[in-house]
Amino acid sequence: MRDTGYRAFLATRHVPSIVIAMTLARLPMGVVTLVLVLFVSMHYGAAVSGLATAAFTAGVACFGPVFGRMVDRGRGPQALRALGIAELCAVTALVGVVDAEAPAPIAIACSFAAGALTPPIAGTTRSLWPHMLDMRLVSTAYNFEVLVVDLIYVGGPLAASVFIAFGKPEWGLMAATIGCTIGSLALASLAPVQKHARRNRLRERQRRDAADARRAKPRLMTAAVALLLLVCLARMCYAGWMEALIPLFYASMDAGILGSAAISAWSIGAAVGVVLFNRFQPSTRTIALRIQLPLFAALFCAVTLFGAGAREFPTLCLALFVIGMAGAPCDNLYYQIGGPLACQERQAEMFSWLNTATSVGVSAGAFFAGVSVEAGGFSAAFALPVACSAAALMLAIALARRIGTHGRGDARRAGGRDTT
Repeated sequence: MRDTGYRAFLATRHVPSIVIAMTLARLPMGVVTLVLVLFVSMHYGAAVSGLATAAFTAGVACFGPVFGRMVDRGRGPQALRALGIAELCAVTALVGVVDAEAPAPIAIACSFAAGALTPPIAGTTRSLWPHMLDMRLVSTAYNFEVLVVDLIYVGGPLAASVFIAFGKPEWGLMAATIGCTIGSLALASLAPVQKHARRNRLRERQRRDAADARRAKPRLMTAAVALLLLVCLARMCYAGWMEALIPLFYASMDAGILGSAAISAWSIGAAVGVVLFNRFQPSTRTIALRIQLPLFAALFCAVTLFGAGAREFPTLCLALFVIGMAGAPCDNLYYQIGGPLACQERQAEMFSWLNTATSVGVSAGAFFAGVSVEAGGFSAAFALPVACSAAALMLAIALARRIGTHGRGDARRAGGRDTT
């Protein structure tokens, strides 16, 4: 048994408290897509529900890097507290507007605001791990965060299905957002987060006061980083498409609970994939990270072909389980590759940009799922998202070639470390 596994990670001081707080703060991730699609479609129809879901994730995408920079500059605890409360207010307003059947643009605008006010949980925790953990445990910490997200996607839809069964999906959204507020406030109060913020503030002052402060700030958006973000975006476009399509598919048959169960099957597969990847990930001495990403992207692309033709509930659940398991390694590799490409001063921003790519991908996928159902029916809507996984593969190959030929230069220009 390696000393770099979950047991060693969770035995580290302060880690359990951080895990509990960040899990609570991430609860909306497991219910937002499902609940918004069903809740908004009950009042406005499939197309507007896709737009509302897209607006929520677009809000996260637009403002995530802004709040990530706040974390990098030492204002993370303040951002967590303010946004934890503000998001609860925004979601409450969204539920009230939709229940009142206000004009669709108002509902979409409220959905955007609710997403925009999402607290910077990932930027806070993922930039914190390298400073409080043994370096051998950092990749395990990134892996564990992906596992937490996947488990939330397992439990979230199942919990939401209870509210859906009572005809009140919005109650599930409110409950998850309250959990987010509690988790954000708790995370902001923890000693490692406070210490990390003080360290970032001191570093920011030193950078400004240094004799070479006039030099340009290390660049973050190199070609390698841009390609990595596009890989993440394309893969998550597939995920967002299917997460919006499946509830619509079963809602059309008056079987919305089956949609929740199908998405949970995907999330269970993803959780299994995370655990297996953490246990059996090839050593970077054997296969470099830049090569591992296209290999796992190829596997993901191959298994999505099986999901294109699945319609019966047991077959679809099996296909989604395998798709989730195949996609999990990619989700982990984004952070293992992205971290070394960014300088210390912009780590939280780097991870926030990955969240932005995730949100843009999910947003685009949700939007195209609604449009494709309206325009071509469910047969076309199930077949088309395979193009997203194929695009992710092509971009991953381009990224591997870029890092192989220019990776060290990109890392130096960004102020990071080329360990890919």
